[in-house]
This record gives sequence, structure tokens and C-alpha cells, in this order.
Amino acid sequence: MNESILAFMNAYTRGKSGADMCFIEIFKRLKCKNVSIVTSQLGKQLVQKNGLSAKYYITSREKTFQSVIQTYVRRIFSGIIFSLKSPPPNIVYATSDALPDVLPTLIMKLRNKKVEWVQKIFHLIPKERKLSFYSQKLSFFFIRRFADVIIVDNDFLLKELENQKFPTDKIKVNYLGIDVGYFDSVSKTKRTFDAVFMGRLHKSKGIFDLVAIWKNILINLPNAKLAIIGTGEKKIVTELKDLIVKNGLKKNITMFGYLEDNHAYSLIKSSQVFVYPSYEEGFGMVIGEVMACKIPVIAYDLPAYTYTFKKAIQTVPLGNTHLFSRALLELLVSNEERERLTQKGYTLAKKYTWKSTVERERKYLW
Repeated sequence: MNESILAFMNAYTRGKSGADMCFIEIFKRLKCKNVSIVTSQLGKQLVQKNGLSAKYYITSREKTFQSVIQTYVRRIFSGIIFSLKSPPPNIVYATSDALPDVLPTLIMKLRNKKVEWVQKIFHLIPKERKLSFYSQKLSFFFIRRFADVIIVDNDFLLKELENQKFPTDKIKVNYLGIDVGYFDSVSKTKRTFDAVFMGRLHKSKGIFDLVAIWKNILINLPNAKLAIIGTGEKKIVTELKDLIVKNGLKKNITMFGYLEDNHAYSLIKSSQVFVYPSYEEGFGMVIGEVMACKIPVIAYDLPAYTYTFKKAIQTVPLGNTHLFSRALLELLVSNEERERLTQKGYTLAKKYTWKSTVERERKYLW
């Protein structure tokens, strides 16, 4: 494993996404000696903070991530220049299907066809998010034609890509890992909440549905408290705060912003239920981690969950906040049901080990 690997983690925004952490957790366990990472200054900080050693090429140096389009255009341009000037590696590894990762990877592949292009894809973006949807379509056009290995994180996505005429022999499935030992070591906080959400503050994560859901909960449990952990674009964060105030929920919903892992998971372990009304997910890494915290999960019913979490989480029809509220209320008032889901979730979480994930990744790379 002395082959040179060039990884593009050039689409990093803020916080911790499943794609970024998947790359970091896998590669720090692979212990490759010759890894270079093309990323932003923010991305470099995330990688170093989480224990992955590598060489870096920095494409942008913003202190906070704000304008997606402007920042991505700058990173694409910088990444392409790097690909044009740098000697080709043995393997070029795109950590996501976002254009800042795919386009520089494409240039590197076109310069030298002997370079192995390894591409990660985590989920399909719905048509409602027009710019992201068509950006992914453009990425898929190039990936389908030029990538050598395509790694997805669930079997549902494998079937979807096959339906889109991706070469079946190039697609590999590698489920993500969960460090159950770490979550066992996390202690609870003294401050408790009835429910908690953690994720990127974006419309696709269902954050605005949380307000409607919690307003319904308060009809029966007027003192119920919800914690929201995560950050996002300033405009989205402000919009969510305004919606909470407008609905008179300021005393019942607390927004914590970004929290370090120990603090975040301590808070989660001190809650009764984890709520996750996301509209699009791949593996759903945060759900697996919450199950490892021995906390029951309720989420919208997404196709990928059928393959990853089976019946270890409570699901409701996509977008139905009324049914979500009703199912959540039943969980909040039923110790027996929460315990049943807790045990199922924890048992399943223990099956997703990073050791197995890394072994599969090593096989796909070499």
C-alpha cells in the first residue's frame, strides 16, 4: 500500500457531514503512507482534528463557510489548476459527488488514463433542490463514463444507480462504521431534554418540520423540551430562529449551534428520543451513532433505511408532520416502546464496525 493517493475533499462546508467523516475514519485506519488531500483550510482543520495525517493542498481559506456558489466556483477553479500542474497519483479519490470534488478528479483522470478514479456516492438529490439536483446530474455524467470504482453506502443506492445505467461491475457497497466503544464511554449531562435533533441546519434535513412537530407535541405535553444541535448558513439559521419565535416555542426549543462530539452526544444520551425528519439520506450515519448511544430514533421513512436500519427505528410517511407528531408522542409517553427500540438499535449498531468497513474499502482500492 505504498501507492500514492490523492483525495479531493474539496466540497467541505461546516460541521461534520457523513461523507467527510467516512473518508477520515476510513483513511486514518488504512494507515496509507502516501496520501495527499485537496481541501479548504476549514477542511484541513477538520481532518487534522480527527487524527488523519496527510499532505495538503489548500483551495480556499475562508474562516467561515457562507456563499455556496461563490466558494464552490473558487474551489473548482483552484482544484482544476492543481490537477493540471501536479504529477498524477496512482489513485485519485473523490470523497463526494459534488462538483468541487468531481471536476478536478476528472481532469486528473483525463491527463493520465492509468490513474484509478475511485468515486464515493452517498445519496440521490431530489428534483426539488434544482441547483443541487442538476449539479449532481452533471457529476453523474462524468462519473458514469470515467470512474473506475464507484463506492456507495447502501444497497438501495446501488439499485438506483444501476437504473441510471451506471456500469454494474464498477459499483461496490460499503456500509459505514460505528465506534460503539466511544459512545459507550460518553456520559450523560445533567441537563435533560425530551427530544433532540442533530444535523446540518438545511431545509433538506427537515428542520422547519421540527417546529410544526414540536408545536403538536406541546398540545399534550406543554412542558416538553426539544434540543437542536447543528449549524448552517446564516440565512437558514435566522429563518429557523424566527419561525420558533413566531410560533411561541422559544421556551420549549433550544438551539445549541455546533457542539463538540463529547458535548453533543452527552446531550443526546440525556434525551428520551432522537428526532430526525430528514428528507434525503444515504446510510444515515448520525442515526447509527444515536442508536449506539442507546437512544430510540424516529425519522421519515426513506428507502435507504430499509437496507440499513430495518425495524430498529420508528418511521413515518415522508413529510407528514401530523403522523410524525403522533408517533413521537407515543414514544415519549411509553417507556416500554422506547426500551424496545433502544435495544434493537443498539444491537444493530454493534454490527456496523469500522474494521469491516476498512477491510472492504481496502479490497476495493487494491
